Amino acid sequence: MKTYDAHVDVFSNLYERTIKGETEVFKKYHLDNMKKGEIAGGIWVVYSEYDFDVYEAYKIALKDFEPYKNEFDVTLGLEGLRNVHNLDELKKMHDLGIRHAMLTWNEENHLSTGVAGPSDHGLKEEGKKFLRFMEDNNWIVDVSHANIKSFYDILDYVSKPVIASHSCCYSLSDHRRNLNDDQLALLKKTSGYVGVNSARNFVSKDKDHQNIQGLVDHIEYLVDKLDIDHVMFGLDMMDFLDDFGKKPNLDDLVTHADTQGIIKEMSRRGFNEGDIRKVAMLNFLDMRKKLIGK
Repeated sequence: MKTYDAHVDVFSNLYERTIKGETEVFKKYHLDNMKKGEIAGGIWVVYSEYDFDVYEAYKIALKDFEPYKNEFDVTLGLEGLRNVHNLDELKKMHDLGIRHAMLTWNEENHLSTGVAGPSDHGLKEEGKKFLRFMEDNNWIVDVSHANIKSFYDILDYVSKPVIASHSCCYSLSDHRRNLNDDQLALLKKTSGYVGVNSARNFVSKDKDHQNIQGLVDHIEYLVDKLDIDHVMFGLDMMDFLDDFGKKPNLDDLVTHADTQGIIKEMSRRGFNEGDIRKVAMLNFLDMRKKLIGK
């Protein structure tokens, strides 16, 4: 079954490996795994954990991806805007084709506050200007990585649904990046979407549940809290990133090649084919059409 992944750090990987001298990075590290896993597209990002020229980084990444751009249905995104310093720079990213962003990664920056920032700091005035531009120009606003205050500030400020592209449920695993029930209730009220994350500690602190079964536990929980039409995959695969250890994702979901295992487990749990297709791809496409218009 075709699937869409609402969060892949693929363009960061293409940029970082290219500037170290590697070539054909997408072909070498991503193409076969994505085809095996039937990944049709999604939101693929450059993330900003440190300071660099994100505009130039994106151009380098897109050059490596150029031979494959017609094989995948990709929305270009930014995981954190610490390296987009003002609205003129944001407009340059728009002209490059970016249509998705989170205001922060984990840090506090000039726009908002991430989960590693002070809990009493939230959305900033400059962040409101960025959000206004994003909404006026049909971007997807993403609240993954926002701390709790920023989460509520953002949802109070915007007029359109938001997504949490790669998060899980705090009630099942108390990771700081997971969403608590009150946050899920507000996302339901505002017609937001959540992409379930397969990072192992997001799924469970118990090693026996760091597997696809544990991931589908979160899918079931999200379906109960949001409904079947607002849950997606946001797998956050990290097998191709050097900084996250040998097995940062699940025991049986090591690369994108293993994605169909989620489909099989959902079927085993009693999800019908129509509902599985919603979570795997249709909800993502519905969200994108509502927010971007295509």
